[in-house]
Amino acid sequence: MSSKPVNSHPLDAAQTGGRPATRYSTVARLLTEEIEAGRYQVGEKIPTEAELQQRFDVSRHTVREALRDLKSQGLILARAGVGTVVRARAPRTRFMQGIGGLQELIQFVEATRMRVLHKRRLIVDQALAERLTLMKAGQQWHEASVLRFLPNEPTPVASMNIYVRPEHSDVLDFIDTAGLPVFSLIERRHGVRISEVSQQIVAVLVEREYAHLLKARVDSPALEITRQYTDAQDRLVMAAIGLHPSDRFSHNTKFRIQSPEDKES
Repeated sequence: MSSKPVNSHPLDAAQTGGRPATRYSTVARLLTEEIEAGRYQVGEKIPTEAELQQRFDVSRHTVREALRDLKSQGLILARAGVGTVVRARAPRTRFMQGIGGLQELIQFVEATRMRVLHKRRLIVDQALAERLTLMKAGQQWHEASVLRFLPNEPTPVASMNIYVRPEHSDVLDFIDTAGLPVFSLIERRHGVRISEVSQQIVAVLVEREYAHLLKARVDSPALEITRQYTDAQDRLVMAAIGLHPSDRFSHNTKFRIQSPEDKES
């Protein structure tokens, strides 16, 4: 279906939540509304990038970011040899474990205190790039090594290595006093929005170096939790590698089963 090369919604005037919206988010919202209203049916092609550029009078980059947003919502998908087609009329329900995980992280931060051991600037080597797959060897990052304690407890519950981009390194001066997760500090101080957090949990044995820091036995069991935080452009904003002795930490998750009827509604 072709679209009219007329934008009846001036982008500069559009707002979200009382604040001026970005141009790509405004384009994404308008396209979402049109898909939900049935202007583009499921399986039908949407206008090309060039047509959307002309219609909304925006750059190709803006159009691509808007389409990326719709893809992340499950509304559209690209088909080889066909183009970009509508996948669903309504955004898919997001998997809630990620949100629950972030809430658990915030609660963990609020319930513990942090002691910074050292901070440094580093060049990512191949070993770190293999552990943090969204980093590239040779990049410059800033690292803070910290311990986390429960209130009034002398024994740490975890050690963590936190990595932030050089342009956000000032937040490391506040991580032990702010009472907020580091990603929240970056969002507040630098206007960055974290869109996705990938998490990996691995069972490991405590090595001698960390056994001393954590007051744990060498080769005692622990959980190594690696998190990588990305923005809407899939750019890595920060990362953290935490070591949690198993006798001081447990990870509990609740899953809600979605029935076929729920999916249809």
